[in-house]
Amino acid sequence: MSARRSLSPVAPTDTGGNRLGLWTPSSPAPYMFPLRMMRALSALRRLGWDPVPAPHALDSHRMSAATPAEVAEDLHVLLRDDSIGAVMATAGGYTAMEILPWIDYELVRSRNIPIIGYSDVTAVLWAMLSQGALSLVHGPMAVSEFGHFQGPFPYTFESLRAVLARTGPITLWQPDEWTDDDPWWDRDDQRSLRVQSASPWRVLRHGHAEGPLLAGCLFAVAPLFGTPYWPDVEGKVLFIEDFGVGPDQLVPALSQWRYSGHLDKVSGVVFARRGRPGGAATGCTDFDGTVLSAFEGLDIPIVTDVDFGHTEPMLSLPFGERVCISTDPLVITLGGGSGK
Repeated sequence: MSARRSLSPVAPTDTGGNRLGLWTPSSPAPYMFPLRMMRALSALRRLGWDPVPAPHALDSHRMSAATPAEVAEDLHVLLRDDSIGAVMATAGGYTAMEILPWIDYELVRSRNIPIIGYSDVTAVLWAMLSQGALSLVHGPMAVSEFGHFQGPFPYTFESLRAVLARTGPITLWQPDEWTDDDPWWDRDDQRSLRVQSASPWRVLRHGHAEGPLLAGCLFAVAPLFGTPYWPDVEGKVLFIEDFGVGPDQLVPALSQWRYSGHLDKVSGVVFARRGRPGGAATGCTDFDGTVLSAFEGLDIPIVTDVDFGHTEPMLSLPFGERVCISTDPLVITLGGGSGK
């Protein structure tokens, strides 16, 4: 991999202040991988942020950083600090659902600063959206993306900075390279990531869609079905991602959306570039056919291989931002109204 070029630091006005709260709502990655966490803190400082870990952000309790109530209170501590301009999750995992009843959603709404994360953290972001929160971003996390041996990918940082600055419409752009290389942290990651040339974003079904953006991990948000934390998906342009699965594993997940009636409500769908894809037991690797079968009869555009989620580099995607998709040629633009 070529050396990363230098990046211009984020300006304080990009986030309403350069103090960045670090929150650990899922796995205790900062505790388990202290060297990578130190690299992340150094990278964030080099890029102009003043990272402020929440009280339990560096701790470990059973499978999480702390008890669900303590993890939620960590977020509240960061939100009550008026000097903090944004909150970034440290990493994903599997336990974020536990904290949903403990969150003070009124505080999240009233403070209204960006809360950033993906993977398991999207369950929290979708729950916040269901309770009226606005400033939510599907984007990079501290340990995951800023703790790399060479620091964050420029594309990842620049997309996040563009979204946080909110200076006008943004036409999403494709990276030149990508990777799903993910060496074991603090053991095998003292090296550059192996990258490959990025293939173009692809259209599976042509059309035009416009509406509020909603992004998430397919398998992280599935447990929200049937709970009070499921957001309204009517008219949304859905950006959805997964990682390390075969096409057969997509079938029940997409069928759940279809049979519940929620798939009929979205105005367009964008699938992420798929990292470490597997095959079905039969050897089938037809992801495109699986997706098209799930959307049969729905006249909406479908785009795939877009760079967000569990591959890198990644786009940052602000919830509720009005997004416009045209497919001939393919152009995806953020902006032009709140869309909420």
